[in-house]
Amino acid sequence: MSSIHIHLDEIIMIEQKAPVISDGLRLDGAFFTDENVNNPDLPIVIVCSGFTGQKNIHPERYARALTAKGFTVFGFDYRGFGESEGIRERVILDEQVRDIANAVAVVKKRADEEGRKVVLAGWGMAGGLILDAYRVCQDAIDGLISMNGFYDAVRVQVAQRGEHGWKAFRQFMLEERTRLALGGEKQGIDPFEIYPLDPVSREYVFTELVKAPGYGVTSDLDFADSLINFKPEALLDERFADAPILIAHGAENDLHPVTEAKSLYAKYPGPKSLFLLPEGGHTEWMLDDDPKFIQFSSVIANWLSENFS
Repeated sequence: MSSIHIHLDEIIMIEQKAPVISDGLRLDGAFFTDENVNNPDLPIVIVCSGFTGQKNIHPERYARALTAKGFTVFGFDYRGFGESEGIRERVILDEQVRDIANAVAVVKKRADEEGRKVVLAGWGMAGGLILDAYRVCQDAIDGLISMNGFYDAVRVQVAQRGEHGWKAFRQFMLEERTRLALGGEKQGIDPFEIYPLDPVSREYVFTELVKAPGYGVTSDLDFADSLINFKPEALLDERFADAPILIAHGAENDLHPVTEAKSLYAKYPGPKSLFLLPEGGHTEWMLDDDPKFIQFSSVIANWLSENFS
């Protein structure tokens, strides 16, 4: 493993490369620690990106916040993103679940060597992906953090589009499937035509996220099929009974309604905590020095310390 020192004001964060092999593809992964503050009694936290996200965006943002409090954080790029191998910018949720499960295996090995626990955290779409990943590798995960997620894709599509818009989108999918089935060539689709953004989140995406090197994606019908079948809440069962979860969500989230967090909280069968960030939307506060992000990440750090140290 190679190490890189990242200096941010008084934070000296060390990035230790640790690749993950997933379905034969080499994923870019790394452990992050603070050179001056590292508590071996705290769990290792895996932070997973949301839709079209990259390791150098939110996983590293949480790494900066949590390593300063003594945590070790692991982040990685899904296949096809960042420096990971795979078809560029292809989003199939089942494939990303496997990427998460394989990242967990790499982290679990180090955690066992150091006598530490593993907590799996997911932002946005990954708030639900980690639930599906837990069913794959539950014995390697001690706790879960679902942040600003959604847990029934159709429910959110209807909330975003309205009943008439949802019907129109289904008709679009049928027409595109028919065109392809009759021999038409694949064509790129704006991913946010499939996964619609609220106005505030759209502004954040096109003013902040686009600044990240390599950010961008073109989608297709395969992603639409993958998304519409995504319903991790329906697959909660007794396997989750011993896994504590923190469900953290913006109280004014217009992309993934706060009812998503409340629904998951009501149905989750294990130990659970719910935090609703006052006046927090989906992403507009996801900046290192934003007071809302500082509050949100501090709640996460406190929950981790209270439950796993």
